[in-house]
Amino acid sequence: MTLSPEFPLKFLEITTMVLVQDMDRALRFYRDILGFTLQDEAEDWAMFSERVGLMLSPEPLPLDNLNLNAVTLSLRVEDANAAYAELIQKGVAFLVPPTDVGGAIVASFRDSEGNILQLIQNNLANEAVI
Repeated sequence: MTLSPEFPLKFLEITTMVLVQDMDRALRFYRDILGFTLQDEAEDWAMFSERVGLMLSPEPLPLDNLNLNAVTLSLRVEDANAAYAELIQKGVAFLVPPTDVGGAIVASFRDSEGNILQLIQNNLANEAVI
């Protein structure tokens, strides 16, 4: 891969860190409900092999202010309706059920800490894998 002289920086991996208030509760949600595989953990952080990490927030996370947590974690799935049904059975409350938004089906929910996550099923014939 040849790097452009204007952009010599090369990212080797991208990891999303999610702020949480209760590490044990968040670990249970991401591991036991979503099925993520715990890779490493310490007292104030945890990392999953899915390139998602949890970090203990130094301050309370306000549910009505997304400025502190302005990232939505999107989880790409083959079948949004099937994933929705499975998570409903596990007790996850959805904000938005599976909805066709033109080219994709999305469904939104909150994790145990109030962070917004969404299931996304890409319906485009020539979908790009990111």
